[in-house]
Amino acid sequence: MLRPTRSRDRFAHAVSHLITIERMAYGPHGVAHLDGQVVFVRGVVPGEVVRATIDEDHGNYAYAHVDEVVIPSPHRRVPPCSYLPRCGGCPWQHLEYQKQLQAKQANLRDHLERIAKLPDPPLLPPVPSPLEFGYRQRLSLRVEDREIGYYAAASHQLVAIERCLLGVEILNDALHHVQGLVRSLTSTVRRIELAAHPTEPRVVVAMQVEGTWLARDHRLLLRWLEQTPMIQGVVLQSKRSRRVYKNPQTVLFPMTNLPLAVTAGVFAQVNPEANRILVDTVLRFLAPRSHERVVDAYAGVGNFTFPLARETAEVLAIEADVVAAEDFRHNARRLRAENVHLLRDTAERALRTLAARGERIDALVLDPPRSGARESLSAILALRPQRIVYVSCNSSTLARDLAVLSPRYQLERAQVIDLFPQTYHAETVAQLILTC
Repeated sequence: MLRPTRSRDRFAHAVSHLITIERMAYGPHGVAHLDGQVVFVRGVVPGEVVRATIDEDHGNYAYAHVDEVVIPSPHRRVPPCSYLPRCGGCPWQHLEYQKQLQAKQANLRDHLERIAKLPDPPLLPPVPSPLEFGYRQRLSLRVEDREIGYYAAASHQLVAIERCLLGVEILNDALHHVQGLVRSLTSTVRRIELAAHPTEPRVVVAMQVEGTWLARDHRLLLRWLEQTPMIQGVVLQSKRSRRVYKNPQTVLFPMTNLPLAVTAGVFAQVNPEANRILVDTVLRFLAPRSHERVVDAYAGVGNFTFPLARETAEVLAIEADVVAAEDFRHNARRLRAENVHLLRDTAERALRTLAARGERIDALVLDPPRSGARESLSAILALRPQRIVYVSCNSSTLARDLAVLSPRYQLERAQVIDLFPQTYHAETVAQLILTC
């Protein structure tokens, strides 16, 4: 029998219940039922029988902690990370990887059936990440009291780390140097992002600074860069200013022979090998034709735009972020992509403008943030592209948006592509066809 690794003496007076874990939620918890109440429990595996104590009772649902795993699942494993179970960064690491994939597929099915009201949705088998560990080319970390790490599960308490098993090795080497810098600064750093160059031993750093960046730290950072050649460049961002040191650009390869520049702090997919699978899937699902006009909304630096541009007559890319748009233009010039045009605006405004002008578009790629594309849907329905490929990192908001589109669009197929092993996150690619 497995015992909890963390003391829960403050709940000693509470009642422990015997419950069976039914499935994994879209989140860090397993799901069980107790007297008709839904109970969410961390650190469990579907099929297990556990003794658990309620921590938070919200009426029709509750959160509980495990006192004892009475009947463990054969699919439970000992997490290789020494920071677990305290660290909240990898809440599914105790699940065998195949079971992680099955749980992600089950969550997608549940969201499409329950939220989008699509019975028996056409799901393809999930695609695993080529690497289960050491797949992240970019790490986003928190800073508290000049220590770097991740928040503990369900808290804002920092778990300081020296290395992360999800990151490529050079990021862990860089983390040691960046930790030394942060401890020596007078200015207050709150977030750090490290991004590795895919083909060279170099790292770029983005730091979010609280308050004022002090002159003393400016001189200190310049000396640190001279002494740390693996750090190619740094971006410092605060509410009032943005400073750039040396060259803070790294490279993204959405296709093997297609390098795209990405500035530190700009969004790019963290798993480069799985991202190439994602890009290939989007191209296959969209099936762009040589004469067509395609819109790539939420384009970023052009992860989908420039592969699409090789297949079709014109691509209109939409991106609101100023720095991402600068990177996009740089990539377009370097690649001489004359059939690519950038609309520097939010997706909802740009699509609304295209619809108001009566513009024709043949196909549309949507890759919105976790909050989804709700604000863009009315313009999309007005534009009536024949085909839509919706890329989502949050299947619940994907399902919500598909419910709005479903009167005119049919879901042809959807597929989970796992860019984030050890977590409940995944990318879903959905193919939609105009029906009326």
